[in-house]
Amino acid sequence: MTGLPNREQWWRIAAREVWLPTAQEMAELDRYAIGSGSIPERALIESAGRELARYVHMRWPDGPVVALAGSGHNGADALVALRTLHAWGRPVRAVLCGNAAPEPDVLNGWDIPLHEPSQLVSCATDAAVLIDGILGTGITSAPREPQATYIAQANASGVPIAAVDGPSGANFTTGQVPGACIRAQLSVTFGWPKIGLLRFPAREYCGDLVAVEIGFPPPPQPPAARAITARWVRDQMLDPRQANAHKGQSGYLTLVAGQAGMAGAAVLAARAAVRGGAGIVRVVSDPVNREIIQTGAPETVYVPWDSPDAVAEAVAWAHAVAVGPGLGQATERRELIEAVLEARQTVPVLVDADGLNAWQGEAGSLARILSGNALLTPHPGELARLLNVPMSEILEDPPAAARQAAASLGCVVLLKGAPSLVAEAGQPLRVSTIATAGFATGGVGDVLSGLAGAYLAAGLGPADAASAALMIAGIAAARAPHAVGHAASDIPEAIPEVRAELEGRLGLAGSAVFASPLETLDPSMPGGGQAPGG
Repeated sequence: MTGLPNREQWWRIAAREVWLPTAQEMAELDRYAIGSGSIPERALIESAGRELARYVHMRWPDGPVVALAGSGHNGADALVALRTLHAWGRPVRAVLCGNAAPEPDVLNGWDIPLHEPSQLVSCATDAAVLIDGILGTGITSAPREPQATYIAQANASGVPIAAVDGPSGANFTTGQVPGACIRAQLSVTFGWPKIGLLRFPAREYCGDLVAVEIGFPPPPQPPAARAITARWVRDQMLDPRQANAHKGQSGYLTLVAGQAGMAGAAVLAARAAVRGGAGIVRVVSDPVNREIIQTGAPETVYVPWDSPDAVAEAVAWAHAVAVGPGLGQATERRELIEAVLEARQTVPVLVDADGLNAWQGEAGSLARILSGNALLTPHPGELARLLNVPMSEILEDPPAAARQAAASLGCVVLLKGAPSLVAEAGQPLRVSTIATAGFATGGVGDVLSGLAGAYLAAGLGPADAASAALMIAGIAAARAPHAVGHAASDIPEAIPEVRAELEGRLGLAGSAVFASPLETLDPSMPGGGQAPGG
């Protein structure tokens, strides 16, 4: 992004606690802020508009700016931004795209050229950037005319677009795009990102998503979801290892993975666990895989799964157990999984892939044998098979599906997707903030299982282990030169460097973290000081 500060700067001021309200929750937070006397409505509009102006000027520092202002608060925010940019010396124009001028009147007497919608195309001709303030955050259906036409004209102009709070036409709760929708290069969202902006397809329309603080008081009732941020992971989940640490303090992991012909899944998971910091990793696998595993992951200890005593001893020895990658679905695999789950007693366990497929349609039986302290890591198909429901039911509302699964199974559920979701009964839903095509390759789930298993073994609770694994694996995958050709085996090798960066041992220059949402910038702008975002 042209004109933006060094990538290292966002890290120092990024918010640790980033809520992800629905559109309705955000409206309630807005009403509370104003009704409680914490901050006047006009002050929120002024703060939002000036922050928007900062980011627009930072991204596109030269040329005319045209605001497309609807009649709601997003239109007022756009006009405040336009007025601010005008005061900084930028040429500006506004196209009124609502049924009336935005309320309240925010121009403060400045002579801003105001145009009718029929002039939108001509106004955009020489613009350096358009500001989208056409529609608000509460729409749930396709935009009506004439706003749908204004959106289409803005997109067709070829001019970069900065969206106010989020792109007009997107559903800020579900992430659906039911009709015409602005395709923005930058979305500046106020207070907290709305959860729908992190869900596809809306996420594709946001461009770079930046959350800025504009004066909201702490929410009296926290929203039902929060973002997994790098700072939260660093400060709350990753303990720096002491110089006098020994492997016994780093956590012992027993990994049950890899039928004949699937040794690669065991190797990927084992390498991720080692790179994630597990002190010792034992791999319980098919005897035919011994040479492959000991060659591909020489730091690990091999355990043949046809020796019940050796398996039981490996499970009893471990601080955590991970079961599932590449196990296959033969009848004897179910017997092995049952034996491992029964032997682990209270040891934390992660169950993935074929570890879940073995219980197809038997979610109740799996819940009884798990009895808590467990992390399940299904993709939508695996969760659908486990719960015996159509996959379309999972995909229709992944947050609801993840929450319901966690409540009914009595354990933490990491539902993989874009974004991935971590659900724990009675706790806010956790939402990953890095969506990368680098995850769209075979074996990534195995890597995630090994990494989360290492964090379980190190003493993290299931939800924290899942959150940390998602963040670190996500950063490692996102920094690949290109998603095409990126392999799951590339991720484990990047894990130590990513962790070092998060702990502040290395600079973040060159990191792909900046490509993810919820970045925070700290530029010094004309007409004002520095103001960190969220």
